[in-house]
Formats: sequence, structure tokens, C-alpha cells
Amino acid sequence: MHPRVTPLPPKRVWRELTVDSPSLVHWTWLVSIFVAALAVRLHWNLEIHPLGDYVYSDMNGYVTRAQRLLRSPTEPHEYSSFFPWGTHVMLAGLMWIFGEANYTAVGIVYALFGATAVTFAFAAARRATAFPFVAPAVGLLGVFYYPHLSLGGYILSEVPFSMFLMGALLFALRLVDEGKHRDAWGMGWCCALGMIFRPQMLLSAAAVGVFWLARRKQMPKLRFVHLAQSAVPLVLVGALSSALLHFNTGRLGLVSENGSFNLVFGRCHNSRIESLPDGKGHGKVHFRPPPFLQLNNLEAASRKEGKEPPRTLDPAIGDELSYRGYIGDKTVHHAFIRECIEKTGWRRQLDYSMTNVMLLWRWNIPWPDSGRAVWRPPARWWTARHREWVAIPALLGLVTIVFGGRRTVKQGLIAVNLLALLLLAAIYFGGIRHRTPYDFVIIFLAFETYAFALRGATRLGRRLLQSVRARSGRGPRPAQASSSSKK
Repeated sequence: MHPRVTPLPPKRVWRELTVDSPSLVHWTWLVSIFVAALAVRLHWNLEIHPLGDYVYSDMNGYVTRAQRLLRSPTEPHEYSSFFPWGTHVMLAGLMWIFGEANYTAVGIVYALFGATAVTFAFAAARRATAFPFVAPAVGLLGVFYYPHLSLGGYILSEVPFSMFLMGALLFALRLVDEGKHRDAWGMGWCCALGMIFRPQMLLSAAAVGVFWLARRKQMPKLRFVHLAQSAVPLVLVGALSSALLHFNTGRLGLVSENGSFNLVFGRCHNSRIESLPDGKGHGKVHFRPPPFLQLNNLEAASRKEGKEPPRTLDPAIGDELSYRGYIGDKTVHHAFIRECIEKTGWRRQLDYSMTNVMLLWRWNIPWPDSGRAVWRPPARWWTARHREWVAIPALLGLVTIVFGGRRTVKQGLIAVNLLALLLLAAIYFGGIRHRTPYDFVIIFLAFETYAFALRGATRLGRRLLQSVRARSGRGPRPAQASSSSKK
């Protein structure tokens, strides 16, 4: 006789195929999402939006620094350490292998970065979610998600950073589930490599560490030794970055010197900073954050129409600041910051922070798309849809998930990265372009919140239905009552 095989319920079958085991269907999902995301991005980067056609402004800066590194690799260059070194060093490596003018190779690599970020997001969602349909939804939306796709069509730091951010989150979730040392190394190296593209990775790493301290009893497999182990790559790459900065500038620092420069914008709310020639080799350089420029333009348009603008920069000591010397002079930056804080007071500084956070979702179109008429409409449409359909549920569910119980600890591990982004924007300044590397985190939180709400509504509906049925069943039915009266 053959043993009787009890078929799994449909829900259990779906969960076995999508969540609980590394089944063939799971790997099919994983590979399918990667291939689809890669195909979309290759078509975008090579046919629709070739990276070589958009080498200007920031993109040209990365290309210029990469070319200079190839031609004079042993000569110090002060301005190269004003920015994090990850993007231009990576670009120099690609130019060295494939040729300086081979933007096709650069487009392929950026397509791989974007597709890997989407795949990491799907895999992380699969481990963190309480609902089997959330991970496929995150992956499928990620394949065609225009803000991320669009940024991958420019030589910028956001898409590589997004890949390492999502990779670090995936390894962190694997640590929570399995507690293996190899995942601690993976998390550490993803954080370290993400840091050299955008040092804000350190804030996410710190947020995860604080979250572990608060919820470590609910994550018994993730131990202090894992966090210490993951810190080793950060220390090594941080030391290398510091040595490189000292080699280029002769000064001490970590990854780059633009941190205090960006802090001036956040605390003074000026829209432009300009450094002027000083006769010591420093030329004229200026920067204007696109979100601040667009907010100023909105104010001007509103006042022209006789309307009150929804928000203004309200600069502390002037809309344009200038000084002679090096653009990254921290002494000048700190003097500006102190003056602005003393003049405005902390209440107005808090208002600045609120504006900075709101700029993550409102009053700006992500640059560089905002500067091109052909790409501005899709960027504007996706900005509005993200704000309406994704941002609101993600922010509503944020507090519940972060401070929830054991059932939401893995969702909370992802959610603290959104908190890190909010804190970063509040201190410095926000913008939709700066938010986009975190969008897969926000999308996951939104879908998870929708799923929790749907489950809650379903349970409430069942209880109400049971209550109505129970009430309708009280007492004899009319027919029974009449028959009993006859007796």
C-alpha cells in the first residue's frame, strides 16, 4: 500500500512556492525579475536614453574626474575629494577597461546596477513581509519603476548606492533569519561600498544598530558579534577613504569634504553658493540645489498670480552666498552655519527642517529630468503617483512597524532606513532625486501597510457578519412562533 498524501491547502501551496522554501518557483521569480529589470534598463540606457548623450553638469563632473584620474593617477587633486570617490573611480575603471568614450559599456553596467537593486529589493521583501503577494508586487513594480529607471540613465551615484543599500538590507534580513557569519560580511561590504558612493550609508548602518539594541530580544540570531564583524569592512574602507582624502587635500576627513557645504544649504536655506578665485589655484565654482531652485521658482510664480506660495525657503542671511577660496573650505562653511543658527533661532531652524523633509515628496521634479522638456512630464506624473499611492501609506505604517512587536521586527529593520532618510533630509536638505535610492524601501512599506489594512478590514468584516448572523438567529423564527402559539 502507498502512504496517503494529504494535499496542502491552496494558501499553504502558495506560501511554499513563494515564501517558505528556496523552491524552483521562488528562483524562477528571482531570475525572472532580474532578467526583466535588466532588459528594460538595457533598452532604456542603450536605445531610448543613452548615457553618453547626457554628459553635462554633475555627470560631466564625474567623467572629468575619472579622465583626470586615468591620466594622472599619482597626482593629488583637491577637488576630487570634494565629492565621494566611488562614482568617478568606478567610472575610471570602466574607461580603463573599455575605453574612455565607450558609454555603451557604462550604460550596460548601470543597467546591471539597477536590475540588481530591483532583485535585492524583491528578495528582501520576500524575507520581511507577512504576506505572500507583497514581494512579487515590489519586484514587478520595480521592473518598470520610472524614477529609478530614469536615474540609471545618468552617470550619477544614486543607482549604485541604491544597489548596495538594498544588498545590505537583504544580508541584514538573512542574519535575522539564519545568523550566519557570511551574511555579516555581506552586510558589511555592501555598507562599505555604498558609503564611498554616498556617505549617508553610515546613517542607515547606525539606524540598524540602534534598532538592534532596542529589539535584540526579538532577533536572537542576530548577535553583537555579527555587527562587530560587519563593521570591519566599514573600518577598512573608511581608512582607505580617509587616506585618499588626505593624499588629495592634506587635511583630515572621512570620504569627502562636501558635508559641511551641504549643511550650509540646510541651515541657511540659501539657494546658491559660489566660490571665487583667490589667486592660489582655486577657480570660480558654484552650486544650486535643484529642489531649492524649483521652490524659489514656485514662489515667484505664485506671487505673480497673486497667490500665497505653499512654502518658501526664507533664507537666513541671503539667497546667494559667496566667498573667495576653495569651494570645500569647512572654516567658511561653519562660520555661515553659526551665523544662520544665531540669527534664526531654533524654532525657525525646525521650520527649515520641516521644509527639507517635505521636499522629499513635494514642490520639485527630480533633476536631471526636470531640466529636459521631453522627460519632465513622465517625471512629474510618477512624482505625483508616488506621493499619492506610496508615500502616504508608507509613512502611516512607519511608526506601527518600527515600534511594533515580534511580528513586525523584520519590517522594522527595513523601515528604520526610511527614518534615517527623514533625519538626513531634516539636517541637510531633501529632494526627490535624493529620495529615489530609498524608494524600494518606501514601496515595500506601502504595500505592507495596504496588506495589513486589507487583512484588518477583512477580519473586521467577518466579525461584523458573524455578529449580524448571531443577532438574526436569536429567538424563534416567525413560522415557529406561530406554530407554537397554535399548540
